[in-house]
Amino acid sequence: MEKELIKISEFQRRKWGVNGTPMCAQAIRNHLRNRMIPGEQIGRTWYVDWNGYKRLSPNPLVNMVLTGAA
Repeated sequence: MEKELIKISEFQRRKWGVNGTPMCAQAIRNHLRNRMIPGEQIGRTWYVDWNGYKRLSPNPLVNMVLTGAA
């Protein structure tokens, strides 16, 4: 499946909606660094892989296996 990289602001809008209360951008960047959310850094900007995020399981152990985290 192809990656759909979106900016953190777009991720906040898609996940929590316009009137929702999203996680702050710094917390999302920390989740990206710790590989809790799939994505990557290009230059100085962080992007979330939306297609990868939609495939995540509620089980953290399963997510570690699927993302290849050690």
